[in-house]
Amino acid sequence: MTTTTTTETLHIQLQPFFLSRKKYYQLLHLLFSVPATGELLVGIQDNGNMQELEEIHDGGKILRNFFEHMTPEQIDRENEEYQRLFIGPGPLVAPPWESYYRSREHLLFEEWTYQIREQYHLFGLQYKNENNEPDDHLLPELEFMIYLVDSCLQETKTDRLVELISSQIHFLENHLTMWIPYFSKRIIEQTNSQLYLGASMLLEDLLTFDLTTLLEVREALPDVR
Repeated sequence: MTTTTTTETLHIQLQPFFLSRKKYYQLLHLLFSVPATGELLVGIQDNGNMQELEEIHDGGKILRNFFEHMTPEQIDRENEEYQRLFIGPGPLVAPPWESYYRSREHLLFEEWTYQIREQYHLFGLQYKNENNEPDDHLLPELEFMIYLVDSCLQETKTDRLVELISSQIHFLENHLTMWIPYFSKRIIEQTNSQLYLGASMLLEDLLTFDLTTLLEVREALPDVR
């Protein structure tokens, strides 16, 4: 088998894996986006494959139950809960910034913010609110992972694919999995919302599972080059 054929075969074999990962990161991003109207939540209900999530995860069961019984009144309540948890006014229940959980004084714009910014810049990316808002907010961190997964889907060179996978492992090991357990714990302890209870459970477990799977994939890649 030639090197070219091996590379092409590897690219094809990994496509379903990367597509599945992209789908779940997009779902997590949507779940923690502002539900200002019911349109977003209806879109998640229609495209989130809640039946599959229910079969594999307790958080997925909670989410499916929420979406099956969702009403306009409940959507309004979830919007209010989103404000209470993540935006304010008043003390936030679950601040969605990495630095808050990793700095001793719970401050923002700490060293982790600039580490995250450096990661974005390495790939030619820039947070749209750079210098005005911390770069280490949950949503841009998830967007960065989606970008890296997309890059994997488009990459056909094995050595570059290994680099992209290693970048995702680094980001998960040194950032997302370091603070999301504390973020999720605060939500689980402080909300009665099925939407955010299920979403926070799913967030933590999917990130941990993704890291484990990526490590296994990276370990296997040199054997097929």
